[in-house]
Amino acid sequence: MKPKLRFSSLQTHVSAWLLTSLLVWSSTGSAAQAPTEDSLWYYEIGGAEPVSVPANPSVVSVALGGSAQLGLGYSCGKFDPVAAVTNTLNDIRTGADNMMSAMTAAASAAIAALPALILQRANPGLYDMFQNALLQAQETMQLATKSCEQMEAEIAQGKNPYADLITLSKGNDWKVQMGIGGNDAVTAKRSVETSNGDSGIPWVGGQAGGAGQPTLQFTGDIVKAGYNINMNRPITAVGPIPPASATRLSEVWNTPVDARDWVVEVVGENIVTTCDTCRKDSIPGTGLLPKLHQEATTVTVDLQNLVSGATAPTLANLDKITAPGVAITRQVIEAIREMPATEQGLIMGRLVSEISTARTVEKALFARRLLLTGRQVPEVYATEVAREHADTSITELDREIENLLFETRVRKEVVSSTLATLLQRAAAKRQASLTVPQVSPLDSRPLSNGRVQ
Repeated sequence: MKPKLRFSSLQTHVSAWLLTSLLVWSSTGSAAQAPTEDSLWYYEIGGAEPVSVPANPSVVSVALGGSAQLGLGYSCGKFDPVAAVTNTLNDIRTGADNMMSAMTAAASAAIAALPALILQRANPGLYDMFQNALLQAQETMQLATKSCEQMEAEIAQGKNPYADLITLSKGNDWKVQMGIGGNDAVTAKRSVETSNGDSGIPWVGGQAGGAGQPTLQFTGDIVKAGYNINMNRPITAVGPIPPASATRLSEVWNTPVDARDWVVEVVGENIVTTCDTCRKDSIPGTGLLPKLHQEATTVTVDLQNLVSGATAPTLANLDKITAPGVAITRQVIEAIREMPATEQGLIMGRLVSEISTARTVEKALFARRLLLTGRQVPEVYATEVAREHADTSITELDREIENLLFETRVRKEVVSSTLATLLQRAAAKRQASLTVPQVSPLDSRPLSNGRVQ
């Protein structure tokens, strides 16, 4: 029965360990699990969570409906050549042909009543004028249709038909004009040129970038959309996350605006418009190092208060200096207190650096996830300029993370290995000096307890 009892006890411990592990991984809080007694082994294995928790463990992938204009069926074949000729004939009364307006108006009834042959015989001059007008209308229709077909081909290839967003807005206007029934190429071309980008482009939340419309803020708009998607909210939501729905992402940034501001400060922002008379702005990014410094400043104050005793080492206060996935225990604070004052500053500086680096990298990885998610919003994905901007921002974040970790890794590999070897050698010498070797006696028969051996 004893072996069976041992197995039952072991099975109970294993079941309890598995349950604890599941609770740790399913927790959405920021507090990392830590041992309550000896924690040396805990730090030797790198903490309880080698991989950061997802931004939202319960995120649901949903299909997002894009603007109707993104999937608008468009074709240059929808233009009406009869309407083009009619509009051109009507335009005779404007511009250079304005002088013929009276004769055109007077001849309208004659044209309606007489065949073209009778009109030619009765009034050859009037007949020639209308023949020239028909030829002009046909040529104009061909040129406008050619411009439309070039635009249609470039749109079908999935590339930006023009070099900037102003002409990208024109491309969107061409799509709209192609989808209008009964329209003609001449009128469509004139409408596009008159608009000249004032119509904007389909964007997150509606048309943007045009005259009287919200500006296009590529980084901020994409990040806010990605944040809301990860939090299972509408992509245009702006309010804070309620406590009942809190996740690690909402603990880092409680609103989409907070996430946007952090990412914009790191990678920068391009504030652009499609109307040629509207203002364009840009915000240069400052990278991760300023964010690292801000984190270090906050952690330094909290750690100093704990070590000095100004703040009690409760779980809530210890959580303020916790790195992602690795908790700081009471034993660590007590160990720092027992160190000499000169060494306390050194170890605290190192600890602050590691905690702030881990926190900064966690935020950068979250920002990268938001950009990747927001990039898939239909309005963003349909705009090549926006996709390229998102890709550039993601690449910049990757480079910043790599530079930060590279510097930390180089300092550890280049400097720490030499110093560690030096300290280990010094410790070995001190240990050797503590051992006094036993000297062999000179007398072959020494006295021991009053007797000759």
